Amino acid sequence: MLPAPFSELSSAEMAVYWLIAANFFAFAAFGFDKAQAQLGAWRTSENALLGWAFVGGTFGAYAGRALFRHKTKKRSFSNALHRVTAFQLVALAVVGGWWLAPPELTARIGAAAREVSGNYTLLRSPEDIRESELSVTYTGCDEVRELGRAPLLAGQPGYRASMDGDGDGVACEPHF
Repeated sequence: MLPAPFSELSSAEMAVYWLIAANFFAFAAFGFDKAQAQLGAWRTSENALLGWAFVGGTFGAYAGRALFRHKTKKRSFSNALHRVTAFQLVALAVVGGWWLAPPELTARIGAAAREVSGNYTLLRSPEDIRESELSVTYTGCDEVRELGRAPLLAGQPGYRASMDGDGDGVACEPHF
């Protein structure tokens, strides 16, 4: 449970605050590590520096790297930071593309994903799942088996929790 001041924030607002904090800490980590390197003291691990970039502090990491002139000549670190950035850009493009895609396209992609995975609740709202399940009514598992539709998975037309004896999301399982 979030503290009271945070519980009223939207997801977008929380994301903005997270990005601000992650970038601040990434920037500060580069400055701290540079100072420690100059003193010959304990250092921040490269994984920690890259970790702050990975969790949203990419801008702070690049800014700290440039301002403090830290880790700029170490090719392996630079490559790792660029890979983190590339991963984030691809992830942002996928999420943004999904969000901006026409509903017909996202419905077709969701249907394909459900078909491949066998998960008929994937990428669907609870209302859509319930509507699909209620669109067909069977008298029981014997009818489902006679029609060759067994087993029924949660989210498929005709699925009922009352037909799913063990509650695993699979109704009318074959008898062994």
